Amino acid sequence: MAESKIPVDLFNPGQVFACLGFMELADVLLGDAEAAFDWSDAAQSYFHLLTAGDKAPVKVVLDFLETATLNPVSPLGADGPWPPNATASEVFPSPLSELLKSNKKGYSASNLPFVIRNNAHEICISSWLEGDGRRALKLFAGQQVAVQLMINVLTGDENKPGTQGVRQLCPPDDDPFQVGPVGGRFGYDSRGAWDAINVGSSLDEQGVVLLISPVVESLSVIGLEFARPEFLSTYEIRYAVWQGRLPASLARVAFTQPDKFAPHSNYRYFHSHLGDDKQYKKCFSAQEK
Repeated sequence: MAESKIPVDLFNPGQVFACLGFMELADVLLGDAEAAFDWSDAAQSYFHLLTAGDKAPVKVVLDFLETATLNPVSPLGADGPWPPNATASEVFPSPLSELLKSNKKGYSASNLPFVIRNNAHEICISSWLEGDGRRALKLFAGQQVAVQLMINVLTGDENKPGTQGVRQLCPPDDDPFQVGPVGGRFGYDSRGAWDAINVGSSLDEQGVVLLISPVVESLSVIGLEFARPEFLSTYEIRYAVWQGRLPASLARVAFTQPDKFAPHSNYRYFHSHLGDDKQYKKCFSAQEK
């Protein structure tokens, strides 16, 4: 098996979510993914990812993000303002009510899922939608469009000169969570967290560009497709990290319920607040519980 090892801030929810995204994409691209966290070094924690074959999994995932294409997915048979490049699908991941406008009069394309693919592999992402019994950690709102956010995270925002995506930043595969002036974000990297109530204004409305990791933002939304944090309240979530290699299927469980099969010394729980602003939620730095 091949292995990658990257530094991770366990107190940054987005970095932990992105580690799950690395795992999920590596499982699709290479197969037999196994993952573990390591906090034995008091100065720096690490994420270990192992896969079948001899290719370094983190590099393979980053290469995928460098070249992948995106297409929104619309529900077959439902009329809406769907983009011309949307693919109509008979199998849709949520009730159509998830696509309704806030006034319930007609559909909006802002919440459409998207497929991210290369020549050989694809994966459908809809982690901000509810409908399968799990609560979604959706942090973007207003006029933001999910597929456009992902495009901006990967390639930069053409309407904001100087912004960078994964493809401009070219993060190294041994330390991929480096920051840049990212034009689009889903709100998972805690280094970009802010609260309009506390700062006195909305940074989104002011057009402020924050220094966050486009890798964290892009892979978080993929990792959350398969595992969701536990909601302790409307504004607080809990997630866990674990020691010891686990296959992807068990790692998804360990993310919220490691106590079901691991000794206490092998996992840690973290709580993250989502801010006090009802409209603009963000993942703030976590506290260990």
